[in-house]
Amino acid sequence: MKKTLTTLLVFSFLFLSCKTSTKSSTSSTNIETTSTSITNSQSLDLEIKKADGNILGGFNLQPIKIISKGKSYTHKAKPDKHKFYTNGQMKYEVKFKEEGLKLRDKNSNLLWKVKIYPDKIKISDNEENTNAFVIRSYENKIKVKRNEEELYIVKIDGTSVLVNDKEAFTLSSSQENYAVALLAINEIPDEHKLFLLAELLNKL
Repeated sequence: MKKTLTTLLVFSFLFLSCKTSTKSSTSSTNIETTSTSITNSQSLDLEIKKADGNILGGFNLQPIKIISKGKSYTHKAKPDKHKFYTNGQMKYEVKFKEEGLKLRDKNSNLLWKVKIYPDKIKISDNEENTNAFVIRSYENKIKVKRNEEELYIVKIDGTSVLVNDKEAFTLSSSQENYAVALLAINEIPDEHKLFLLAELLNKL
């Protein structure tokens, strides 16, 4: 009798263990599926990776939506500006001028001023456009200068962006617009680069 009771207890324990294991496995599968669906829903017109494989960020163009550091920025459009919001808070403003645009913070402080010419782009951190970075396209390369000093030579080879002959960025889709060269400018924070590039790709 004692032996029979012991056997029944062992079988009961094994049954409960198997049931718990199955439930745990099912739960794990559900979590994985959810994670995959979230990733797939973040498909972007352009995603930018650095040479080390880390993602700089990305965006959609129509309508503009910026993804940076895990945050999603959507915009409200007005005739002369775009206001960008994340988690219900206004973070950036892009104001349009006939000759270019300005990126401002939530307090309307100037971050970057962009002037667009027929053959070049100037980017500076001041209203006077002094000490501006000048991006100009040549036959098979793009040069970035500041006060006539050549800082970067940028080449776009399909989805690869080379800076001074070294692969610096990988794009999710090929781009021929020379505004992409602004990615090379180390002085511009990565998040600001995304807003400037998205607006310029829409404008040029």
